[in-house]
Amino acid sequence: MTVGAAAGVLCLAVGACSDDTVTPPDTTTPSPATSSPAERPSDGVLTIGMLLPFTGAGANTLGAPIRSAIEDAVVEINAAGGVLGTSVRLLEADEAQAGGIDELIEGGADAIVGPASSLVALAELGTAIANDTVVCSPTATALALDDFPNRDGLFFRTVPSDSLQMEAIVREVRDTGVESVAVAYLDDPYGRGLANTFAARVRASTVLAVDERRGFSGAQEDLSEIAAAIAGTRAIVVLGDADDGGRLLTALDAVIDRSDPPTVIVNDAVRSARQPIAQLSPELRARLIGVAPRARAETVNGFFTANAIDCVNLIALAATQAGSDRPEDFGGNIPGVSYGGSPCSGFAECAQRLTEVPQIDYDGLSGPVDLRASGGDLGNAWFDVFGFDDTGAETAPRPRNIAL
Repeated sequence: MTVGAAAGVLCLAVGACSDDTVTPPDTTTPSPATSSPAERPSDGVLTIGMLLPFTGAGANTLGAPIRSAIEDAVVEINAAGGVLGTSVRLLEADEAQAGGIDELIEGGADAIVGPASSLVALAELGTAIANDTVVCSPTATALALDDFPNRDGLFFRTVPSDSLQMEAIVREVRDTGVESVAVAYLDDPYGRGLANTFAARVRASTVLAVDERRGFSGAQEDLSEIAAAIAGTRAIVVLGDADDGGRLLTALDAVIDRSDPPTVIVNDAVRSARQPIAQLSPELRARLIGVAPRARAETVNGFFTANAIDCVNLIALAATQAGSDRPEDFGGNIPGVSYGGSPCSGFAECAQRLTEVPQIDYDGLSGPVDLRASGGDLGNAWFDVFGFDDTGAETAPRPRNIAL
């Protein structure tokens, strides 16, 4: 997710960070509002809102490129005849400003692409659900969104959840050939959630065991004790943010046997710790591996633009299949157009295929986009696996597909 100067901003979107201080979110799942408005009538026009960072952190790196990609996708849809015989309508609101989701709903949005931030998604999703509005985030990865109440048919993601990232990390550990692994995690709701999910995936693997599990925090000035407790394990996983994850790597470098260093695997947010990584010994840095959701597609420019285009196409295809722009009618069709039918790509091809067969399998720009029938999360996604050079920058990634 991070390339050069975009690192901190991309942590915001994908590493479940959500503000310019890169603070991980509380993973407590809020309850959506219980009252629901009267059912909205169909007006025959599919209206899609964009809730993205148009000001502040992420505006240039995420908001502007994703907006442009969505606009281009809608132009293509409308050139192919639109949805329900009419052109798709676009609205936009700034997720950095309060009230953006209310603005889109009041403007008549049937579906919303965004928000980019997991924190904003956790704060605003309940409002969308209470108003029967479909939401697709191309970037919000937080574990707490996995089981958001009453989300079925109304919320889905074209970016993999952090739970799938933990499975990707487990498989990297397995590939080292070790039988046990140590995990150090940021001791806050975000880090504990990652560590718990990682441990559950390790248990499910049946060939690995967690040998040592240690939490650490920004309040600890000295992380040498934590580092010493895990340094003897042949494979170590560090789950945290750039600041404290980077500090733990530095502490670990001071206590490992550099003649035979362990393999250390870090989650996507730690990759932003470029300066601490550059200052690691060459021996440890050579054994450092990063795992992150794939952020770029070959066919479109910008981070997570392909994921956003997939959101738009899935919404439009589901409405086409349902023959209705009412979210209550087409929301439940979204997983169904993403897998299990006749393969197709792009809106025009898939819309034509819907006139020929009862079920399609939309192959997205970001990957297979196979959404689970319950929940609307990806069960199959591409990840980048990479090392680091002596400047702390990432080396060329190798792709890895993970399916649950």
